[in-house]
Amino acid sequence: MEIEQLSDELIQYGFEQQMQDLYFLPQKENYRCFFRRGPFYESPMINGLSATIASQLINRFKYLGQMDVSEKRKVQLGAISYPLSHGEQRLRLSTVGDYLQQESLVIRFLHQFGNSPEVYHLPEQLELLQNNSKKRGLYLFCGPVGSGKTTLMYKLARENKGQVITIEDPVEIEEPDFLQLQVNEKIQQSYDELIKLSLRHHPDVLIIGEIRDPKTIQGAIRVALTGHCVYATLHAASLESAQARIFELGGEAALLKECLRGIIYQELLAVNGTIGLLASYRFYQEKLHFTWKEGLSCVEQK
Repeated sequence: MEIEQLSDELIQYGFEQQMQDLYFLPQKENYRCFFRRGPFYESPMINGLSATIASQLINRFKYLGQMDVSEKRKVQLGAISYPLSHGEQRLRLSTVGDYLQQESLVIRFLHQFGNSPEVYHLPEQLELLQNNSKKRGLYLFCGPVGSGKTTLMYKLARENKGQVITIEDPVEIEEPDFLQLQVNEKIQQSYDELIKLSLRHHPDVLIIGEIRDPKTIQGAIRVALTGHCVYATLHAASLESAQARIFELGGEAALLKECLRGIIYQELLAVNGTIGLLASYRFYQEKLHFTWKEGLSCVEQK
């Protein structure tokens, strides 16, 4: 089978089955190739791939993602809109070489609205989030990789009438109605610089792809304090640990007290062979917990 055809079939399958990730991982002389959807893993090739075929697939995706095909050691990130019969599938690419200089690739499927993890939120949950995330201030979206944080931010931002600016590394979901900016360190276009730039455009909602260092958290707080609505993702293990993570990154308690308006945590879980959503929200001094299992009603826990 030709490499192009094989890559088409893998991405088509990932789209149809609503997979979140596709992995190519070196294992001695062969490669493991498997998909992930929430907590579940699936291998389309029981015997794996030969190192030669896997290398050709990785190089193809790197080329399409405008990554350095000759570099097999350093971490590289990329994003592409992969053409399929139904249209295009947005993909995020991440490669790195191990100590034997064997390269691995992880492909994240960035599904568009209607086919993404946002469907796991029940209508009453989305209504609660929409009603409580429109005010000026900082809203943090936390949870493991692949839990749908970015999708939820986009969903909520679309409900706002006005200008939405996103700052990401890279842009994950293509949204023509938003002004989408992408971090590019090669031209000094960092999160901090783009946050400063966004203030001149006076957005109604500013989405920050990820808070990962002191400059970014300080920039997010600065924008929120100037009267803007700011959504940002943050890596935290739970709702309770989110504020500790902010302080660890350099956020000041006095400033956060003035601008932090909400924390949203969500995580996909395996529930009787299906995928359910554990979601927790905190707005102001009110603390709400919801647990939802697929096919059942939303259960409120005090």
